[in-house]
Amino acid sequence: MSKQMMVRRRFFWGRGIDRFKYIGGKAAGVMILGMFFLLSALVVATGPEAAPMERVEREWPVSYGVIEPAALSPSLQVYGKLETAQLASLRASVTADVAEVRVREGDWVNKGDVIIGLDEREANLRLQAARAAVRRTEAALASVQSEWQLAKTLGEHHQAQADMASEKLKRFQSLHQQRMIADAQLDEVRHEANERAMVHARHQATLSDFPNQLIQSQAALEEAQARLAQAQLELTQTQVRSPFNGRIETLEVAVGDRVSAGAALVQVADYDSLQVRASVPTQIAQKLRADMLEGQPVVAKSDMHGRQLGFELRGLAGSVKSGQSGIDSYFHVNADPSLTLGSIINLTLSLPAEHNVVAVPLHALYDNSRVYRIADSRLQAVDIERVGEYTDQEGNYRILVRSPELSRGDQIMMSQLPTAVTGLLVNPVTGTELAGSEQTEATVALQ
Repeated sequence: MSKQMMVRRRFFWGRGIDRFKYIGGKAAGVMILGMFFLLSALVVATGPEAAPMERVEREWPVSYGVIEPAALSPSLQVYGKLETAQLASLRASVTADVAEVRVREGDWVNKGDVIIGLDEREANLRLQAARAAVRRTEAALASVQSEWQLAKTLGEHHQAQADMASEKLKRFQSLHQQRMIADAQLDEVRHEANERAMVHARHQATLSDFPNQLIQSQAALEEAQARLAQAQLELTQTQVRSPFNGRIETLEVAVGDRVSAGAALVQVADYDSLQVRASVPTQIAQKLRADMLEGQPVVAKSDMHGRQLGFELRGLAGSVKSGQSGIDSYFHVNADPSLTLGSIINLTLSLPAEHNVVAVPLHALYDNSRVYRIADSRLQAVDIERVGEYTDQEGNYRILVRSPELSRGDQIMMSQLPTAVTGLLVNPVTGTELAGSEQTEATVALQ
């Protein structure tokens, strides 16, 4: 009994000591934290007072340009396909063998150059036959003319014979009335006179038909001469020549081929009628058509292979084709062997002049509808009308804008400033100064 009491007492005093240690640790932590706050308050209360910092508005460096509204001609960038108004498909005029081919596809030829030579032997035979036919008809015509001349001479003789027979008949009739000749003698003379009259009549009929024979002979000669000319033409057509200056597009035959009349031989593109077919917006096409009707030239230009080529508008399509939003326009260009049909060409088209417009770089536009004017180092948004595109004398790309709020001498911000807003403080500087500034955070594009 006494041992159990002793164990219980020891257990009680052990738990008491542990609880006292736990409470003492927490109290020490609270005291340390309190002393920290007390010292902090003392430092703040006894320290010097800090002066409030004055906030300075940031000044954004931007490039600018002084504008001067003027009358400028907008330009329009269009893409077109180079083609030719004439693509000749040369065909054989006669049936013959191909004797020679002097070109290949892509070769340049001048007007009159021989492209393909056909065998001339068959054409020469036809020419010889035609010449023989002409000589034969010429001889026949000469015979008719000789016979006609002879018939005219014989006609006088037959007329004299008929007159003599008629006079003789009259004498014998007088003698018969006087009972000096018999009836048989009168009948014989009358028969002779009738025969002479019939011979004369037949000769006159033959003589009157000679003009018809002469016409027939002359027609036969003309027909033979036409066949001779046809044979001569066929002989020349064995030499297939280029009808104009241009380039060989396709070649359909080779040496040794047998071709018949009408067979395709070669295609030649006419480079004197080169044109660029480009689609332009309908509204602009209407203006261009009006300018052409008034006799005003409409020109375009394009840089190709380091050279600048000039183009002139020659015509516009009459309607908008299916699947297109614009009207086809045709720009003529002078013949140039370096050009290739089917090439896509970027044309810069000069449009009629627009008045009171300003040329600004693309990065001076914001939302494609406004620019910022600089007044007293502050930005002012100005709504504008975008008139068109423009290329200055140095070749720089510009946008033509118009606004009644813009005046001569105004400063326009030429930088692209993401934070641009009306009232923003800016520092107008030159392009060089802006490029050297390290403080701006805006993405700018120099004028």
